[in-house]
Amino acid sequence: MTGYITKDIFLNTFTCPTLGWKIYHDPSTEPLSLHDKFIIEEGIQIGRRARTLYPQGILVSGENISAAKTTAELLKDQNCSVIFEATFITDSFIAKADILLRQDNGWKVVEVKSATNKKTELVEDLAYTTLVAKKAGLKVSSCSLMLVSKDYRLGMNDEKLFEEVDCKDEVFKVVTEFEKLGPAVVALLRSNSMPNKSLESICKGCDLFKQCWGDSDNHIFDLPRLHHTKFCQLRDLKVSRIEDIPDSFELTDTQQKVRQAVLSGKAVIDKQGLKQALEKIVYPAYYLDFETVMTAIPLYPNIAPYTQIPTQYSIHKYSAPGKNEEHFEYLADPSGDCRRELAENLIRDCGNKGTIFSYSPFEKTVINGLGKLFPDLAEDLKKLVGRLEDLCKIISSYYYDPLFHGSFSIKKVLPVMITDPELNYDDMSVGNGSDAIAVFAGMAMGEYDKQECEQIRRDLLAYCRVDTLAMVKLYEELKD
Repeated sequence: MTGYITKDIFLNTFTCPTLGWKIYHDPSTEPLSLHDKFIIEEGIQIGRRARTLYPQGILVSGENISAAKTTAELLKDQNCSVIFEATFITDSFIAKADILLRQDNGWKVVEVKSATNKKTELVEDLAYTTLVAKKAGLKVSSCSLMLVSKDYRLGMNDEKLFEEVDCKDEVFKVVTEFEKLGPAVVALLRSNSMPNKSLESICKGCDLFKQCWGDSDNHIFDLPRLHHTKFCQLRDLKVSRIEDIPDSFELTDTQQKVRQAVLSGKAVIDKQGLKQALEKIVYPAYYLDFETVMTAIPLYPNIAPYTQIPTQYSIHKYSAPGKNEEHFEYLADPSGDCRRELAENLIRDCGNKGTIFSYSPFEKTVINGLGKLFPDLAEDLKKLVGRLEDLCKIISSYYYDPLFHGSFSIKKVLPVMITDPELNYDDMSVGNGSDAIAVFAGMAMGEYDKQECEQIRRDLLAYCRVDTLAMVKLYEELKD
């Protein structure tokens, strides 16, 4: 591999040398999900709107070398005061600055981000761009992040969409660190040999974990809530598998349960505790799941950026164990804010008695949010909250199968406990909450025609229905 060192590769190398090396030598070709595509397009849209603040700006386009040449020419042109996508190539590094602003004593580097708060990773992102620009000879006098303003509301002009945050001191400090370590990063990435891997906390959840460590069943990362200190202690003992943890090593009760399940090779069930938890269930029982949408640029008036808007729900109602009485569902019209209608329908469909199952605290958060939004419905919604029972909490408290591999997410638990072709997410056009956000937002923004919208609505309803049916099946399995 002899390509350029990009921002992502450089920053990933600092996070994990092995990760940076692998990305550089073997770029990922994995297809993007619907949500990935949506996030990318949202970022592009925000970038375009940021450019409208500088109508005199000149956009650099073309292939990398050509773009860098054009940038160099524009920098020399005293009549050019604003450059978009300025491209710099030097010493194997490449970077593009979202916005460059000419100042009396140099140039200001501005990075446009879809976030609403300054974060360390955003500062480092800006620092990399500043580093490469400086190495290419640019005199950088200032730098800032252009973030999405929390005060923006739909219909406001583009100036209201952004809030600029000066980051000069922080960025220059990080640039100094990057400059010191830059040569070592280049040498590492240019090497044909992968760097020696080291097991660290950041390895947990890494997409390349198996490439580094192989198919390691019962890894210590499967221990729930493994504190960094305990992780380091186990690593120092050269313990990477749960079955190798010494009997004398201190674990929490939940972690001990996981270890016990791994050692026995079968599920560990606290039958008495499980029985007592299930005896508290009051019929009729309702199984509830929400889907929401959240976007950087609000979809509807009077809504702040990244407001989480409930858009649909599914409810399975059982009058007695194994006796399905009704199924209720609601899906908002994407052309408007339907939260009031959703809340009213929810109160009606959940009746006035009976346990309401969810599979996380999320449903409680959504209902409480609706109560704050509609004070006249608050009392009825509060009653619904009082009836909620978290099925995930019941499972995590009283049931563990080693095939869960430390996770109690419904996507992990379901295939271990239940074999049912009706509950297959893999073949669904919309098979996860992130993609549900993407397609609903796409409908709201008019990206689909009428026929496509009708199919998407069917897909969304089918996905949400499977989520609540999955809870039904899990509960029945727990009772058995």
